[in-house]
Amino acid sequence: MVGLPASGAIHDWNFASPEEYVDLEVRGTDPYSVTIHYYVVDGALYVEAGDNYWSRWRPMLWADPIARVRFDGRVYPVRAVEVTAPAEVARVLPEFYKKDRDEPSAACRVNWDPDVCAFKGRFYRLDSRG
Repeated sequence: MVGLPASGAIHDWNFASPEEYVDLEVRGTDPYSVTIHYYVVDGALYVEAGDNYWSRWRPMLWADPIARVRFDGRVYPVRAVEVTAPAEVARVLPEFYKKDRDEPSAACRVNWDPDVCAFKGRFYRLDSRG
């Protein structure tokens, strides 16, 4: 991934909020990059990397959580941490639906319960390794 290396750890990713996509590089031993939606919630950076049968990068991320992201020509080392707490998933769901232009049901919008929303994906929080 080409770009200037970021200096220091990032504790607040809100600077990235206006963008729609992020460049994500996985599998550091044989780098593989994709451009995907991302979500910034309460200063934390997330991507959706649930099961699907056509995406090559997702299994790479599951196998090795060390990755890098690029915003505005700067490259940030990150570690992907799967989000399993329902409350954290519920905080990310509104941004997921908004950015992916999906329309959640009225019942889903009440409290963003992943089960009510029929959300079958997996969110990963990208924690800074800087």
